[in-house]
Amino acid sequence: MFRNHHATVIGFEKNVNQDSHETYESSKYLISIVTDGLGSSKYSDIGSFQATKAVRKAITQWRILNESNSSVLLQLIHFYWNLFINDLNLEKKDCSTTCLFVYIDKENSKGLIAQLGDGMIYFKSNNYTYITPASDDFNYTKSLGSSKSAKDWMVNSIKLDKDDLNFFIATDGISDDIVKNKEREFINYLINSMNKLEKNNCNNYLRKTLKDWPTKFHTDDKTICITWSEK
Repeated sequence: MFRNHHATVIGFEKNVNQDSHETYESSKYLISIVTDGLGSSKYSDIGSFQATKAVRKAITQWRILNESNSSVLLQLIHFYWNLFINDLNLEKKDCSTTCLFVYIDKENSKGLIAQLGDGMIYFKSNNYTYITPASDDFNYTKSLGSSKSAKDWMVNSIKLDKDDLNFFIATDGISDDIVKNKEREFINYLINSMNKLEKNNCNNYLRKTLKDWPTKFHTDDKTICITWSEK
């Protein structure tokens, strides 16, 4: 039902990419996740990778519980991330990471948009548009590893038209450079470009786009996941 493509590139003169991402689609639901390890944390690349695992695990458990309360899901994400980090004998503060995801329930045509920390989610369907609001509150204190409350997350539950839907999730290495109010043009340009390519070439196209990013010598890692409805 959906096209899903993604890419990540390491920042200029960095040794480790601290971003992680994952998109998983089944016949019943879709989940797209982007995480960005905080540069001040020693093992943030590990923290960001474990965050993608925690979101996947939490959503699986949340669905088994047949829950609809988003705060339960967020608590599960914190629980599993803390568990995974503890199993590695690492300190949470050394693994701090942002966490952004979009969840789509295909059976009920419902969705969930959630964000802890900086970066951007842009989501558009026939009956709904969402863009991460600008906020001075997005700083290094809001991350897995420091935040303990679901109140630190921005969460939106939505009823959606899955036949005409597109969204992207991007780390701040990308979102900081997108001109305000041009998010729709940005994703439309990428989707139109990829629709002209063979599907197996689209991830390489995105990666090249990030490597050729106009802001030269950008030290931030760049990661993006894009999803849109197949016509």
